[in-house]
Amino acid sequence: MLDYAHLRALSIVISEGGFERAAKVLCITQSAVSQRIKQLEERVGQALVIRTTPVEATATGKRLLRHYSQVELLESELRVEMNVDDPSLPTIVKIAVNADSLATWFLPALSEVFKRHQWLLELIVDDESYTHHLLKNGEAVGCVTTSKQALTGCSSEYLGDMEYLCVATPEFIERYFPITVSQTSLELAPAVVFSTKDKLHEQYLSQYFKMKTGSWREHKIPSSESFLDAILQGLGYGLVGHLQAEPLLEKGLLIEITPGKRKRVPLYWQHWNIKAKQTTIIYRSLAVTAKQSLCHDESIN
Repeated sequence: MLDYAHLRALSIVISEGGFERAAKVLCITQSAVSQRIKQLEERVGQALVIRTTPVEATATGKRLLRHYSQVELLESELRVEMNVDDPSLPTIVKIAVNADSLATWFLPALSEVFKRHQWLLELIVDDESYTHHLLKNGEAVGCVTTSKQALTGCSSEYLGDMEYLCVATPEFIERYFPITVSQTSLELAPAVVFSTKDKLHEQYLSQYFKMKTGSWREHKIPSSESFLDAILQGLGYGLVGHLQAEPLLEKGLLIEITPGKRKRVPLYWQHWNIKAKQTTIIYRSLAVTAKQSLCHDESIN
């Protein structure tokens, strides 16, 4: 039988990034935290923490964290059903989401749900092609991801497509694309990309212009708001989701530089297969807003 006080210590050490900060959260000494982790490692017979800065969980540690997170979610639901009002133990729902969804449709989909149930939301923001790893590692109970294939012990539900338009300011187009958009002009014009993890720009240029990685110039700006602002400031051209791009196109602030060449990215909601009402309620709310906000491919079930 696992000691859940020790599991909680492991969870806080990883979430806080170290033993000293975990000790402050748990209101115990750093030595006591280390002792709990050591006893848990002795119990399972494997190392659970990689003592780097910040500390990281080993593969076994991640499996234990996933188990503990699931137990926490179920226990919080049980407290509600038993009318055990303990404000010191609020329901915390950890969700991994991509920056473009967070900047547009995601929070409006969940705000009323979290206010009504008085749950606390903890968001982890990462590229949509990586968020399912956070679910697998137990760092999130659900995620918005591009991965259709459900992870073991999880369900995957189609939400809709985010459609990306290649845009730039009128002044930028006049400078770099006065005649046409071609492989040659794209090699000279600076692009704005989100991060090294984000492969969307690379896939776009490969699909439509047969360009190889590294054959263009780019600014890396890992912030959804600053990314869009950089394009509006004329630093470069870039791929912007339709929810953000369309109002700016209507105002004439941006122009679509490659009409007819758009990139659709399907989004899915993956969550653990545990009987917790939180994930069911969250999915229903996400599905309603996603149906109104995202594009839909009726052939995807």
